[in-house]
Amino acid sequence: MVFAVVIILLIVFILLLLLDFKMGRMNHQRHPRLIPSKKTTGNYELFQNGPPFYERLFQDISNAQKQVDICFYIVDNDYISENFLQILKEKAREGLLVRLLLDRVGGYRVNKRMRKELQAAGVEFQFSEVPEFPYFFYKLNCRNHRKITIIDGKIGYAGGFNIGKNYIGETPKFGNWRDYHLRLTGPVVKAFHEIFLDDWYLATGNRFPALVNDEEGQSKLKIVATDGVELEKEFDQMIQFAQKEILIGTPYFIPTPKLMASLDRALKKEVTLKILVPMKADHPFVKEAAIPYLHELFKHGADIRFFDAGFYHSKLFMIDEQFADIGTANFDRRSFFLNKEVNTFVYEEKFLKDLRHAYLKDFGDAMPFDETWLKNRSLSTKINEKIAALLRPLL
Repeated sequence: MVFAVVIILLIVFILLLLLDFKMGRMNHQRHPRLIPSKKTTGNYELFQNGPPFYERLFQDISNAQKQVDICFYIVDNDYISENFLQILKEKAREGLLVRLLLDRVGGYRVNKRMRKELQAAGVEFQFSEVPEFPYFFYKLNCRNHRKITIIDGKIGYAGGFNIGKNYIGETPKFGNWRDYHLRLTGPVVKAFHEIFLDDWYLATGNRFPALVNDEEGQSKLKIVATDGVELEKEFDQMIQFAQKEILIGTPYFIPTPKLMASLDRALKKEVTLKILVPMKADHPFVKEAAIPYLHELFKHGADIRFFDAGFYHSKLFMIDEQFADIGTANFDRRSFFLNKEVNTFVYEEKFLKDLRHAYLKDFGDAMPFDETWLKNRSLSTKINEKIAALLRPLL
């Protein structure tokens, strides 16, 4: 009798979660936070590894004269994060305006003691996307996945790196961490500042203008900020544009039926499709969720590889060497339908050539996804594939 009651209560609980998620999604679609894509200009530098990225970022923050605004999905609780937070406290004590915005779920490691120390030093700290009723379960899954830094309105950073020792290869589980992050100057910095300030307004209720940037930009750029809508459409348009080659680098590959159909049509047009994903997984079921999609595309002619020289966290989408998307969005359902993301589209010929070369170097060193690998995968992997199929909307 007790067992039956427990089962009934469990079923009711699951049904309530599903109802919460469905109604929350409907509400989200009715009231999306739309920020129009912006064409602008700027100058940029690409970082692929954590140590040089942190060295430059921390130095730029240390050199700030007026204002520092930062949004991250994750700030860990380790010595890299301590160094980062210490720099922010020092700048706030110097009298600068310093604002730090962290996703409420991703930023959970920044505990109450750490937050009090930041606020005591003068740092304005806020959590973003705090889950609340109604639709608590749905909102728990809607995360602010953006990583934006604005320094004095003159220097910006955006890309895939968070803050922590994972990202410099000091975690044995992952080893070398590959990511793409841009350092930006010129008018594009104001576009990113506006996105940060919109997130700050949603978290605090306080509006502020973006700082003016008078520096000229040498290269054209497009900034696309999404909030669980529009990203699938953006990616679909990119795929349809391709005539020769599509390069995808992503830690998670869980496409929608619409994007799978577009990729399949591209292959039928004899467009070269290369996909690079990590051999290791940093979350349960994400690798297994990708396997059926990768297998389907492999059968239709895609060249797919596993990055096994560490962990691959880069988010790259390049079309015909004509333009590339570097940002925070993964090729998965969370980025398409749940998370706040921000992506930078670049068009400069030399940069694209260098970026393609870097991608192909990693691709050439990676392990092939083929029938041999599929036949040798473990029973647990096959079981997890079945479980992952049920969890796709959350992956």
